Amino acid sequence: MSENKNSEEFHLLDELNKKYFTELEHSVPHIQQTLFDLQNEYYKTWRKTVTANTSLYKEFLSNSGYDFMSSKTAKDIFKNVSDEALKFRELWNKFTISNIESVKNNAKTWNDNADTFTELNRKIMHYWLSAFSSKRN
Repeated sequence: MSENKNSEEFHLLDELNKKYFTELEHSVPHIQQTLFDLQNEYYKTWRKTVTANTSLYKEFLSNSGYDFMSSKTAKDIFKNVSDEALKFRELWNKFTISNIESVKNNAKTWNDNADTFTELNRKIMHYWLSAFSSKRN
């Protein structure tokens, strides 16, 4: 009777695991799409903000009569700042992608070796069970 009860409990665990991962498989693509859409909206917001501020800056310079960009030095400063910002962005993107790839490779390595880890843990478990069960008898 005890073995039948354990079988029922294990069946319940299998059903709960199946339900859990089925829900994940259904929800993850939706979450990924939502995050992609959010990223797109933030990109549009950032672009519109920069474009609007540049437009206001040009309008201010035009209406005020100031000409901050007339000297070669000022133009060089703006160009250098822009170039350095782009270099930073490129490096940041490479760094981010490299980290994501590293985490992905670690997960893949774990997945590729999960059976080995399970077997190792099984052997350890049986070793400990045999050590304790022999003392109980």
